[in-house]
Amino acid sequence: MKVAITGHTRGIGKAIAELYPDHIGFSRSNGYDISVLENRTSIISQCEDCDVFINNAYQDEHQIEMYNEIFEPWHHHKEKTIVNICSRAVYEDPDEKPYNKNKSLLKNISNPGNNYVRQCRVININPGWVATTRVPEEWLIQQNYPYITATECARYVKWAIDQNLEIGELSFWKSK
Repeated sequence: MKVAITGHTRGIGKAIAELYPDHIGFSRSNGYDISVLENRTSIISQCEDCDVFINNAYQDEHQIEMYNEIFEPWHHHKEKTIVNICSRAVYEDPDEKPYNKNKSLLKNISNPGNNYVRQCRVININPGWVATTRVPEEWLIQQNYPYITATECARYVKWAIDQNLEIGELSFWKSK
């Protein structure tokens, strides 16, 4: 299985990349800023023969644009899978924070009921708090928030990809 990952050098993306040692990675650190149209176009071109595209890199509305742009050439291929790393924030007020709004929009536009006829699988992953460089474990402990590690999150992502079924959405978080 050939896997491509955006945002593969930190956090959840890095943990997923470690589970797929032969992945193709696209991050700012190797010249792929998803806010730049030419970079997204290059990513799509390089992913033509991939089986799985993990849309992990978050940068405002550009993660949504990345989804729309990969969905267009992939939607009619039943052997392809697109995984959107969303967030539990999709269940919170989208007007509260731009992050919530963008993650909610990503989930909503990629919901199988909202797409025209498609054959590829689209899986939305909605984890709760995950300890990463963006959300440090020390801060989560200080706030007394229940959390999982990026490695634990990556294992759930891999599990969803490995299933031979349609998984539209996988939501999980640690309870107190």
